[in-house]
Amino acid sequence: MASRVKTNLGLALRTLLKPLVRLLVSQGITHGDFSEALKDVYVEVSLRYFVDKKLNKSKIAVLTGLTRKEVANVIDRAARAEVSIRDFSRPSRVLSGWHNDPEYNGPYGLPLDIPYDNEEKAGEAPSFVHLVRTYSGDMSPKAMLDELKRGGAVLIQENGNIKVLRRDFEPRSLSPALIERFGDVVSNIISTVASNVEKEGAGSGPFDRVVFADNAMTRDELQIFDTYLKHKGQEFLETIDIWFSSNVTNKEEKPTTEGTYNTGVAMVQYIEWRPEDKESLHDLLVQMGRATPSNTED
Repeated sequence: MASRVKTNLGLALRTLLKPLVRLLVSQGITHGDFSEALKDVYVEVSLRYFVDKKLNKSKIAVLTGLTRKEVANVIDRAARAEVSIRDFSRPSRVLSGWHNDPEYNGPYGLPLDIPYDNEEKAGEAPSFVHLVRTYSGDMSPKAMLDELKRGGAVLIQENGNIKVLRRDFEPRSLSPALIERFGDVVSNIISTVASNVEKEGAGSGPFDRVVFADNAMTRDELQIFDTYLKHKGQEFLETIDIWFSSNVTNKEEKPTTEGTYNTGVAMVQYIEWRPEDKESLHDLLVQMGRATPSNTED
């Protein structure tokens, strides 16, 4: 039973991570960035809930699957209050190399305009192909050029040379407030769902209900529903707000012996814009002709 639960959680994890990873990739957050953040969270959760807040690095390593050295690095970094974000972005590394590598700098240290490839010695400096291979590992130079163009970091000149416009790479910017809200909303939703997965019996756990259309909607029907939901949803949330104001006492009036808990209601409409998110990597490989369909017969 425990093995089956673990397997099902692994499958659910892949599904819920797909929208997040799509956002991370679009914003230049690589697997390395995500991995470092995940290490921090694993260590924190283990320390906070599973090892009685004792710095037993060996036990944390066993619980998380990290090495003792990785656990120690995470704890040391947190103790110094260092934000565990490192720039693993390949476009950023390419731009940094372009501005700092003497092979790509002209007079006064200004970055050179460079050809896509070196006509005399293919793949040699100074050329964009060489630059990408030097600072971005195995990423395709063409794919890198497309990404830098999309981010407004380079310009293709009339003579075919490539001109760098920026030192830093800023993909599809999002406001700090919007990103913070994203973290809060998703955390609250997952916390609720996780609590109901772990609840002891029916009727316990926070409110968690879903209603959905029996048939897929057209865009026109979605627009009509969007208008309806925003009106009715706002109306409902205002009644909740009034209830809070009428029934929840001020902090100063609460008994000091009782614990307090922040709570609220989040209403979120979901639209399955990408049904393929419910599929697996194996399903994708089957569609590409790179794998054979699984035998699902009993």
